[in-house]
Amino acid sequence: MATGQLPGRSSSFVGRETELTQLGELVGRHRLVTVTGPGGGGKSRLALMLAERLRSAYAGRVRWVELAELTDPTTVLTAVADALELPGATEEELTSRSAQQPTLLVIDNCEHLLVPVAQLIGRLLRACPELTVLATSQEPLGSAGEVVFAVPPMGAAAEALFVERARAASYGFEQSNANTGDIALICQRLDGIPLAIELAAAWVPVLSPAQIADRLNDSLRVLTGGDRDAMPRHRTLRDALDWSWNLMEHPERDLLAQLAVFQSGFTVDAVEAVAVLDGTDVLHSLSRLVNRSLVMVQQGPEVRYRLLETVRQYAADKLAGDTRPARRHAQYMLKLVEQAASRLESAEQQDWLDLLSIEWQSIREARRWFLQRDDVESVTRVAVGVWWGSYLLGRFGEVREWLEEALRRPCAVPVDLRADALIAAGTLAHLQGDASHAESRLRAGFSAYRDAGDPSVAAMELHWLGGVAMRRGEYAEARRLGERCLELWREIGNRAKVSRALDYQGMRELLAGELDLAEVLLREARARYESDRDSEGLGWVTVLLGGIAHYRGEQAVARVMLQEARERSQTNQQLTTLAWSLQLLGQEARRDGDLDEAAGLLAESLRLHRDAGNRWRMATVLEGLAAVAIAQPDVPQAVRLISHAALIREQLGTPVPAVERADVTAVIEAARVALPSAQYRTYWAEGEVFDLDRLLGEESTARPAAAPLTIAESRVEPLQVVALGSSEVRRNDTVLDVADWGYAKPRELFFYLLGSGPVSKDQIGAELWPDASATSLRNSFHSCLHQLRKTLGRSDWVTFRRGRYEFNHSLDHTYDVAIFESTLDRQEAVELYRGEYLADLSGPLWIETRRQNLRRYFERALLQLAESHRAAGRTAEAIALYERAVSHDPLLESAHQALIRLHLSQGDRAQAVRQYNDLVARLADDLNTTPSVQTTALIHPVLRSKGAASQRTNAI
Repeated sequence: MATGQLPGRSSSFVGRETELTQLGELVGRHRLVTVTGPGGGGKSRLALMLAERLRSAYAGRVRWVELAELTDPTTVLTAVADALELPGATEEELTSRSAQQPTLLVIDNCEHLLVPVAQLIGRLLRACPELTVLATSQEPLGSAGEVVFAVPPMGAAAEALFVERARAASYGFEQSNANTGDIALICQRLDGIPLAIELAAAWVPVLSPAQIADRLNDSLRVLTGGDRDAMPRHRTLRDALDWSWNLMEHPERDLLAQLAVFQSGFTVDAVEAVAVLDGTDVLHSLSRLVNRSLVMVQQGPEVRYRLLETVRQYAADKLAGDTRPARRHAQYMLKLVEQAASRLESAEQQDWLDLLSIEWQSIREARRWFLQRDDVESVTRVAVGVWWGSYLLGRFGEVREWLEEALRRPCAVPVDLRADALIAAGTLAHLQGDASHAESRLRAGFSAYRDAGDPSVAAMELHWLGGVAMRRGEYAEARRLGERCLELWREIGNRAKVSRALDYQGMRELLAGELDLAEVLLREARARYESDRDSEGLGWVTVLLGGIAHYRGEQAVARVMLQEARERSQTNQQLTTLAWSLQLLGQEARRDGDLDEAAGLLAESLRLHRDAGNRWRMATVLEGLAAVAIAQPDVPQAVRLISHAALIREQLGTPVPAVERADVTAVIEAARVALPSAQYRTYWAEGEVFDLDRLLGEESTARPAAAPLTIAESRVEPLQVVALGSSEVRRNDTVLDVADWGYAKPRELFFYLLGSGPVSKDQIGAELWPDASATSLRNSFHSCLHQLRKTLGRSDWVTFRRGRYEFNHSLDHTYDVAIFESTLDRQEAVELYRGEYLADLSGPLWIETRRQNLRRYFERALLQLAESHRAAGRTAEAIALYERAVSHDPLLESAHQALIRLHLSQGDRAQAVRQYNDLVARLADDLNTTPSVQTTALIHPVLRSKGAASQRTNAI
């Protein structure tokens, strides 16, 4: 590369279109812009791409200054002067020659020469009003007027980068349904860092994506063997981090090493509690690490920080076995947990729940640290501290295991702490429907407290034992215990506990089928919660009132109540309440005949209950899914689901609640009518022996033995889909127009699913609704999916299995992209490519990524077909194809080179020279470079002979 010229690109640029646009806008408005980010984060590549794009805007005066190999501050001026094609110039000469020329100066890798670079740039900008500087550095320059652009990790394009680099490393590598999840995991665990992803992809010739992902717990060992032409510090991930480490002062190094104990994010308070620096302010050193792009900042109501996982692993190595920071971290988290437990009944409840949710991974790490050191008392204190919060957050299955683990340990703990653990474990067992174990733990725990004479203990015991009776179906006993519990709380005068007793008693009456009595109790509880502004209680009682309306058949009222509960619980992260509301909304959707909506809502409810370990409610949701299966109709699957639910109930000792029996009985009776007895018993046995994952993932192939029960399966109207060039979708030979699609998003979702394989809702949201909140995404996605299925004429064009959505390729359809990618006939591939992928759509990154991949595939097919014609002596056909390749990509030098060869072989030297001159002009204008030596060597004899002929003519 000549001094000052933009460096050439040895590989393609993937993604980053949004960042390029944003950075370009900043450079257009400001004279000094610094691109910051961690080592290997893509700063230099982003700056290079922008510089190439802006070349014409600066009339070709875009110059590149590479500082990576410089160590002497006095050489910065020399490097800048060389780049501006003024070698040896003094600063005065440099400014006088550049003052009036619009110039973009890109200065790469400034972090190790910050002071001299900042000082020189400041003087140049003051003296040269037409100069703009774009710098890259791991930290800002700190100059006046500087605008900092922090490069974010790669988003969805990270997977495309991995696939492209993997293909370069191993010819024939392709992304498939089998490896898509592993590729996504690799990109996620590497935090979207381009260098790390490229180094991981380099292992594809010897390791599968799954094997690479498995080895990323030691990413510094795995991510080696990079490009030998790269700068030394970009050949391995450790080299890149060593470069940053060597630039730091000792306090910063000490702090970074200690931050390795934080497995997830952290606050300033946490850092100050955990880190110890000799004679240095922790906050100052933290600020320096942020500036160096080694600590990421997460904005919010309270600023949080985090280490990229690769940086954390590197820092952990530097910690070198020092356990003191980990001990301070565990003690800090224990203190935080106990502080939160004391505030969960206060008006600040939601704030503390939010904090527990954010810090959950750190709480796990603290517990694990205590457990490894057999500190049973601290282990128990952590579990007791979070148990109620875990219930409110819907994570109580995990905490119940923590409590049971602590109770199994032989080490003695204080009596009151053990009693707290017993009551907490019994309560969570009760909430999971494990009635016998709950009763055992609760009685043991309350026995330890009863001797103290505290009247609240008797009320608490009645409350939870009444719940045990309810789950066993002993409704009369549950009512007796609940009423006595309510009396005691009223006598004690504990307003909050009275409200809780009312809503729990209301829930018991609801499940017993006593809807009128339940409504009286729940409306009183709701009034109290509204008066006390208890958001958690209000959400819970609202879902129960919605349940009453549902079982009365008051659908409009039920939907209003349940939707309010759903929105409130989503806002407050009350996952138990959310799971109940989704289950009942799913039941409502089934009654309305919207089976896809019902299945989706029930599946999400099942996931939440399963995550919490609440097998009691999982049984109810499985029975709801069985009712959907009966209506689809998929009778075998309905029987399996009902059977699996019955197995859970048998194991827990909890019968079907009285209010739900009619629905469950209807499903069983309908299935018995639809199936011969032998088949019914077979599917029932499958439900008992299949685990839940297999049950939910089982593709049912059996057809119903009797006529459909509710909805007849419609005839498949085939789809004909064109996406190369102007897109078109036909259903049964009729073009689907704007009115059919309803609005633009269902059409975009259709094309996305058509080429994506199985994807989760979150993956779809990241591509189609990247800025949407969780609530907004849920509403937007389900509305869009409903419209899409309506447009296509059948719901099963888009399937939902194992939490993922997928276009149903088994139904009758044709898709030109699929044919284009699968055909081995290069002529057919070239004919199929009628234009850019979705040429009439623009904007989303996923479309552009797909478009680029298909463009490259077309180029390969075009060049291979042209070469086959050339080899067969069909020169005219070869020339036409190579000319099409040049038209497709005017900078495709291999096509220009082939045309020059063909024209020379035909004796058309003039056309060969014209082709060469066209290439020279294009490369100079667009890339500020010249043709390769190989191309020049082809035309050089012709140019030399023309020169000699010209001389002879002049002599004559």
